[in-house]
Amino acid sequence: MEFVGNKNEVYDAVLPATEQYPELKISEFQLVFHFLSNETEAGILHHATVARVTIHRELFDTMAEFENLDALSVERFGETDTGNTLYKQAVFAMTANFLVENQLSMNATKEAAERQDAIQAKADNCLVQYRRAMDLLLNGEETYRFEVV
Repeated sequence: MEFVGNKNEVYDAVLPATEQYPELKISEFQLVFHFLSNETEAGILHHATVARVTIHRELFDTMAEFENLDALSVERFGETDTGNTLYKQAVFAMTANFLVENQLSMNATKEAAERQDAIQAKADNCLVQYRRAMDLLLNGEETYRFEVV
């Protein structure tokens, strides 16, 4: 049997840039969400692709006013780095949530109940990170207060 999650392997996969959005490197996701280092490259890439499509749809109306993410960022934050950082945070946090939720569904045994609570807390935290990033991108400021209860 071969272990698929080499914690030292840096994945090369990239979601290419689009007209409006920057490329996303799976290696950057690995650095930010290192607790998911047992995931395969294909698994992360799949979930990142779905997360990115979801976020693009959520930003669709807002982005209609701007040529690209850099233009939105300059308008809302006075520079381009913030918009790019928030975009990556939204995509990566949603990707992490998908992966953690998948881990929860595969780990549902009586013996794993305590671990399930910790994993669920991670999933919830990822959703909060995603929603905060999207709130800032959509509104230029936080309009909601997010708490994990």
